[in-house]
Amino acid sequence: MPTASKDQVARLIVLEARSRNHTREECLAIMSALWQESGWNDDIWDPTHTTYGIAQQDGSYPDRLKGAAWQVAAFFDRLEPRRGSDNIWLVICWLQQAPNWPSAQFWWDHGRRPYLDEIKSRIGTVTPYLDRFWPATGGQPVPDNRPAFNEFPIWSPNCSDRSGTKIDLFLLHTQEGGGGNAAAENLANYLADPKNQVSYHYTISQASDGGVTVVDCVDTDLASWSVLSANNRSINLCFAGSRASWTRDDWMKQANAIDVAAYLAVQDCKKYGIPIQLIGTGGSYARAGAGIADHQYVTNVLKDGTHTDVGPGFPKDIFNLALAKYASAQPAPPAPAPAPSDTDRLKALVAELQAVLKKYGG
Repeated sequence: MPTASKDQVARLIVLEARSRNHTREECLAIMSALWQESGWNDDIWDPTHTTYGIAQQDGSYPDRLKGAAWQVAAFFDRLEPRRGSDNIWLVICWLQQAPNWPSAQFWWDHGRRPYLDEIKSRIGTVTPYLDRFWPATGGQPVPDNRPAFNEFPIWSPNCSDRSGTKIDLFLLHTQEGGGGNAAAENLANYLADPKNQVSYHYTISQASDGGVTVVDCVDTDLASWSVLSANNRSINLCFAGSRASWTRDDWMKQANAIDVAAYLAVQDCKKYGIPIQLIGTGGSYARAGAGIADHQYVTNVLKDGTHTDVGPGFPKDIFNLALAKYASAQPAPPAPAPAPSDTDRLKALVAELQAVLKKYGG
């Protein structure tokens, strides 16, 4: 059975496409082709037990059995050298149908052309996923003032269905251990072990050079195992390497990570209809109800558990300012049309004169 959900696969494809500077239209073609290959099932063999996974990869893909992230990345790795001036749809056909042939045009001239129609027939199926994870205005990504951060998945099996529960909380956590430049990845690897019976949707950390890493651990449509009875209603982000005992100065060393966490919170609040309002952190809460808070909110307000993270030292004023910044971000206005050059103006004048002469028989 599939180990990755459809949303997880869609997000993987979009993350890879954007990180490799693909256009949104190219991403649509890739999504369509991979749906045709497998229905985005990362654990399916072809009838002859020769090709496997999301992209139906043969034995020349050494990591094809390692799951969705490996399969998608390997597909892009093989696609990259073939990209160029050729139509992306034909390039995909070439890669998937006859990778040893010399070119996409050669495939078009000699290959099984109905395959192109087959993959294009999936456009309607995959477009809602593309719209969800790469929103479009006029076919271009919506400018969302995204801060700089590196994001990749290490999926945790420690999750469950939300059973129809409405998501109305975005909660912050500390790790109470860990640390270092690879803190987010190290924590995600721990969460990936089913024996540990814990997970978050995101782990995040800031390295010594200021760079921020976000690891996607559980699809937000699913419940992570983070906050006991509040799992089904919440999205959970953990600051890897952090402690509830941290002072404000300690937290400010992770200022970039705090900023990115606010960005992620805003995106998910918009996606699920959660109020973009900070209820409180560190034991001080303005109210009960939907919004953004921390693990101690579950302890103090929802009366479940004993956790006190993220602690009173968390700079909620800085976090709140970042929430406001990303919540109010508007798409950039279209660039003004460039002023016509002297050559363009001359061409226009000549065309106008020719039209006049033609009209009056000159």
